[in-house]
Amino acid sequence: MNIESYNLDSLRKIVRELQRENKELRELLKKENIPYAASEVFQDTPFRAEEYELDQGARIVQQYIDKNVATRFFSMFWGREDVFARRAKNGNYYPQCNNRWNHALCPKQKGEKRYCEDCESKSWMKLTPDILVNHLVGYREDRTDVIGVYPLLLDGTCRFLVFDFDNHEKDAEKKDFANEDGAWHDEVDALRLICSQNGIDALVERSRSGRGAHIWIFFRKAISAETARNFGFLLLDKGATTINLKSFRYYDRMYPSQDEINSIGNLIALPLQGQALKNGNSAFVDENWNAYPNQWERLLQTRKLSQDEVEQYITKWQGELFIRHGTSHYLNTAKRLKPWKKQDDFAASDVTGKLHIVLADGIYIDALNLKPPFAKSDTLYGHV
Repeated sequence: MNIESYNLDSLRKIVRELQRENKELRELLKKENIPYAASEVFQDTPFRAEEYELDQGARIVQQYIDKNVATRFFSMFWGREDVFARRAKNGNYYPQCNNRWNHALCPKQKGEKRYCEDCESKSWMKLTPDILVNHLVGYREDRTDVIGVYPLLLDGTCRFLVFDFDNHEKDAEKKDFANEDGAWHDEVDALRLICSQNGIDALVERSRSGRGAHIWIFFRKAISAETARNFGFLLLDKGATTINLKSFRYYDRMYPSQDEINSIGNLIALPLQGQALKNGNSAFVDENWNAYPNQWERLLQTRKLSQDEVEQYITKWQGELFIRHGTSHYLNTAKRLKPWKKQDDFAASDVTGKLHIVLADGIYIDALNLKPPFAKSDTLYGHV
């Protein structure tokens, strides 16, 4: 049994079945007066396990914030410096313009509807250490000092990659992109495990709402956004065939969201926002979803990937996925299905040895020799 091929829900189901079976066997042994070892393995606390703390904000050690700290922070989350976005009271983010309140120049002041990028009078406000300090301290209770950066640089490169597991439904930004339930945890845990198995140091950030997450991967130097995104797509594809997860339903998008520069692109809100940290949100979390006590230590110790490493992963995963699928269709990013709509087809290579099927009052399939992501019986219904 390959434990790592199961997600949390399937492992919990297995444990519950073992507990039930253990109880029934003990009752049979007692009934027949047969002695047995009084092991309480299911009641023991697993080694190094840590329970989830309700007061996540209290776990976090406060960090004194000044311009030097803000500069070190930006060295990790290095996006465009010539433009940034700020959160408004309605929850939307807007690129900041020096002419926003100029009645003579700003079309919005005249009641006109115009995209800021299309405005001939736009004058982007530059991102400064003071603005970063305001974000990290979180002076404003209405959180209008929260900022977002544009990861896609002017030369078509980027310095980090982000997987967004916030809600991708329409108008989700009005709820700070919050998911409606907790099922997204398993998908984030799965991608974290995939990264760990491949030697990739990824940071999981619980979003400001507390009901979503971002997974951050950093690069030593700026690499082309196309390469970074191809790496990210292949990581998801590799994960779907390695972890017992038939699709990434809650995954929304990657940042940067474009391969080439043709606009300022999509923004990503920065983590470690002062107001949200008080509740343990906008914080980096461990495998138990507990916020790391020293957020800054965990951030600055995160290993960045070199371009050579990224290219090696791409070559390796392309070969493995080609062998599994026998086609290279998944390499075409333009035709790639959204991960929450994607389901792999069943192939002979998904079985180790023989697949045993019994036809009686129904169709019964022995999943013992199935490889993930087909170990779940509901994955097979559309293929049998």
